[in-house]
Amino acid sequence: MLDRTIAPGFKPIKKVTIPQVHSTVLSNGRKVFFLNDPAVEVFKIDLVIPCGSWFTENYNLISFALKMLNEGTTNRNAHQLAEAIDFIGSFAEFSPGFDQSTISFYGLSRFFDKNLALLSEVISNPSFDEQQFETLKKKEVQRLKLNLEKSSYLSSVALRSSLFGLDHPYGKSNSVEKIQAVQLSEVKTFFASNFSYFDIMVSGKLPDNFVDSLELNFGKSQVKKVSLPEYEIAKTVAHLNEIRKPTFVQSSIKIGKVLFNRAHPDYMKFTVTNELLGGFFGSRLMKNIREDKGFTYGIHSHLYSLNQEGYFSIGTDVNSENEQATIDEIFKEITKLQQESVGENELETVKNYMAGSFAGSVNSPFAIMEKFKAVYFQGMDMSFYEQYLSAVYQVTSEDIIQMANTHFQPESFYTCIAGPEK
Repeated sequence: MLDRTIAPGFKPIKKVTIPQVHSTVLSNGRKVFFLNDPAVEVFKIDLVIPCGSWFTENYNLISFALKMLNEGTTNRNAHQLAEAIDFIGSFAEFSPGFDQSTISFYGLSRFFDKNLALLSEVISNPSFDEQQFETLKKKEVQRLKLNLEKSSYLSSVALRSSLFGLDHPYGKSNSVEKIQAVQLSEVKTFFASNFSYFDIMVSGKLPDNFVDSLELNFGKSQVKKVSLPEYEIAKTVAHLNEIRKPTFVQSSIKIGKVLFNRAHPDYMKFTVTNELLGGFFGSRLMKNIREDKGFTYGIHSHLYSLNQEGYFSIGTDVNSENEQATIDEIFKEITKLQQESVGENELETVKNYMAGSFAGSVNSPFAIMEKFKAVYFQGMDMSFYEQYLSAVYQVTSEDIIQMANTHFQPESFYTCIAGPEK
């Protein structure tokens, strides 16, 4: 009989096998990356467009150009397009981003060709209907107004603006006036100039002739590559930025600094350091500020790995009377990492958690393609993930101290608080 008083045996995850992502090129030079998994009955196709904040001074042009693609084509209005997608059991996503934007179709593998035909119609023949555009503008204005009443949104925007500067692609903020000023003619021009160049990433169960289908739908159109502009970081002088509103109930705190992305040699050592500090539910920040002090329901730290830069952020929401105490405790935990060696058991727990999370993050073809996308656009390949577990397990307590002293200098951090008036 099973003795439930005895915990099951534990064995660390030492190796995770990741299927290889293959590639080909269509006749017009368009790159295709694919991962075929016959075990599933679904597929996902992404058109990844190198068109984010880096490519225009007005981020709204990207957002509107992308979202207008869902508002109908020259052959179908918005309702008819939605019906056509629903009829074959598919789902579409239109996702603007800092570095690149993505159009995604999820569908049943037996309708692969029908999905491609619809996706090709969407990207090749958008209607850009004036009435739909005005309706979309109103929705975007309302959505932004709602966000501007959220302390967590304002603290996040303020942190990026403080770290990169208001004119930097990663530091720009939006406004109702900017949205209302956008004209449909600008959106059309921007679309024509920026949306012909994209990579195709397809995963799931693919038909034998899927490359031929991709060639038919995406291999004939002209590809015009867009050059990547350069920007300089212009941080704000003040290291403390406070946004006060009487309507706020809690204070949202963001503490961060410009750092690096996955391509940096310190990335893996720093990732383990971050996990220990605030990367998971058992982190030091959670134990201190949630469990011991009771200041918050949750506090997390994260390294955002973007294509051109990276930045580190610690975020939490607390009652306004606990603002300064929370900030003090955050820096107290950082000081401990700089001065005290991490115990063997604690470090092993963190490593095992990271190994388990990593293994769970590559359990589907869609997830693996997302991993590939993350490294590909940062000039890397899948060897990054093949070496992930060994790199995690090799991190020592001395490495943690080194990372904390190298990258966690208190004077290098910026603090942004959005909270009630004092």
